[in-house]
Amino acid sequence: MKIAVVADKKAGHLSQCLGLREILKSYKKDKDLFILYKDIIAFPGFLERVFTLIYEKLYLFILRLLNPNLADQDFDLVICSGTRTAIPAYLLAKLSKAKIIYIGTPKYRIMKKFDGIVSTKTDLSSVYKVITTDLPPTKFKPFEEMVEPIKQSLVLIGGDGSGYDYGESDWYRLSFEFKNINTTFVNSRRTPKFAWRNLKDNSGPKHSYLDIEETGFEELQNAIDTHSHIFVTADSTSMITEIITRGYFVNVIEMRGPIKKEHHHEIIENFQKKGLLTILRLNQLQLSENKFQKNVKDFVVTERDALKSRILELL
Repeated sequence: MKIAVVADKKAGHLSQCLGLREILKSYKKDKDLFILYKDIIAFPGFLERVFTLIYEKLYLFILRLLNPNLADQDFDLVICSGTRTAIPAYLLAKLSKAKIIYIGTPKYRIMKKFDGIVSTKTDLSSVYKVITTDLPPTKFKPFEEMVEPIKQSLVLIGGDGSGYDYGESDWYRLSFEFKNINTTFVNSRRTPKFAWRNLKDNSGPKHSYLDIEETGFEELQNAIDTHSHIFVTADSTSMITEIITRGYFVNVIEMRGPIKKEHHHEIIENFQKKGLLTILRLNQLQLSENKFQKNVKDFVVTERDALKSRILELL
């Protein structure tokens, strides 16, 4: 099976697409990754919304004229994630006579024509062909052999979003509470520059730092594998899911309560009920748990196998 991925520049969306492709374990194409605005020409967001509301067929026709390279492609399946990728991916699938699967929450009418919508939501309209999962796919996969940790704490930090709005004092407190703990901090593309600078300015004697812009996937995975306790700030569903997918238990740090609750929080609460993570405030770090919990890897393997089976049934 030849699988194409259409993604935007958001790391979480690309991770989900590559993760699903890895689960299906069958891709045989030199050029199978199409990045929006790099490999595919598309309209800016506001123009796209106008076209999709008024005349989707016209927008598809214009996209085809703008992207003659898509007409020469030959795929069996197109995977996409991120609302902006939906229509270009649909065009690619149509030209290839391929099936198409979207990962996330559908927002465009054209998604009713998709062969599958992979989502953690259970209340989506029946007009969509929904494939529900408790574990969204990511580019990580379960560890094969247990690596003995040589370091203590790995802290992956996000930033504002998903109902959270952090202040400078939150980042200072984060650094302070880990001050005497052997800790490696890892930022994300959402981490404010002032927050990253704040953490470094208030560095403890046992602190080190990995800048995601300068860190490759293998180096990040190695850091995850070689630390005994994994912490992730509560705003990042994608990082929490990636750690769980690697087969590890997560200590979720809630630096402050959310301004409002979103679907993001339902996912985390579901993970907590299944024993895959614990939620801690900064004054509760002594309650953190080791990443090796057998039920986590068992859950991941079961979910990935189930998702693969359901998708192959569609195809």
